[in-house]
Amino acid sequence: MAGAGACVALLAAALVCAATAQGSERRPMVGAPVTISDGDNDEGLQQALRFAMEEYNKASNDMYSSRVVRIISAQRQVVAGMKYIMEVEIARTTCEKPAADLQNCALPDSPQLAEHTICKFVVYVVPWLNKTQLLKRECQ
Repeated sequence: MAGAGACVALLAAALVCAATAQGSERRPMVGAPVTISDGDNDEGLQQALRFAMEEYNKASNDMYSSRVVRIISAQRQVVAGMKYIMEVEIARTTCEKPAADLQNCALPDSPQLAEHTICKFVVYVVPWLNKTQLLKRECQ
């Protein structure tokens, strides 16, 4: 009888350990990127995206400014500050550089002028140091 009791206790302990391990797999690791599900309403993401587009437009040789037309995916990662990882679709607007308010710039009607590009941006923000930096810009 003692052997059966020990077996039941061992089985119970194994089930508790398995449940604990399974629960920990569902929680994101501290410092791991977390998906931003509603990017249009995330103020931190929107600020990072505005900064990324300012930098993109400064570096571009195009006479016209470009703006974001769609957020494909977005993540935030807590580091020594906040890192925003974004994949967006951008398009050339009808506003010549420098455009003061990109969101109010219309997209061209002509297919020859309407250039759409997919870009991946990584923006690093340290609010307490008033620091924002574009770490990565890949467009295709």
